Amino acid sequence: MAGMDFFNKLGSSISSAGKDGLNKAKEMKDSAKISLDIKERENSIQKMYRELGKAYYQDHKDDISSDYSDRIASIKAAFEEIGELKSNLDDVRGIRRCPHCGKVVSPEAKFCASCGEKCEEEIVECEVVGDEAGAEESTDDDIVAEAEEGTDGDLAAEAETADRTASEDVES
Repeated sequence: MAGMDFFNKLGSSISSAGKDGLNKAKEMKDSAKISLDIKERENSIQKMYRELGKAYYQDHKDDISSDYSDRIASIKAAFEEIGELKSNLDDVRGIRRCPHCGKVVSPEAKFCASCGEKCEEEIVECEVVGDEAGAEESTDDDIVAEAEEGTDGDLAAEAETADRTASEDVES
């Protein structure tokens, strides 16, 4: 009977350990699920903050007496720098843009396929021509949309290819 008592205790210990392990696994699963729910809601709040900030910027970017005029000026300066960098990138790539709508046009095109405006013979920088408020709004919207949507993924791929090619040239 002592042998039987041993096996009963062993069975109870194994059963108890299994139940404890199962409870710990459930606790970990529940904890991970709740943590994930918290992170999703925090990300949602961050997205709403970005949208609110963008909407506020769009509504107040021309207010010079705003409490946030310094920040608005910094954002405008950053948009201008991005526009200049994009223009430089277009120059490096030999890309020509319509002076009216800013869309890419072929080097031999006399008119823009997007808006129908006459295109200059020389390569034109990536600025939108028109009234300053409208041009700035369009430029700001385009840059923000590209940044949010990641539409410049091909630029990253091209930069990576260029880096790889440069490093291969150095190794050779």
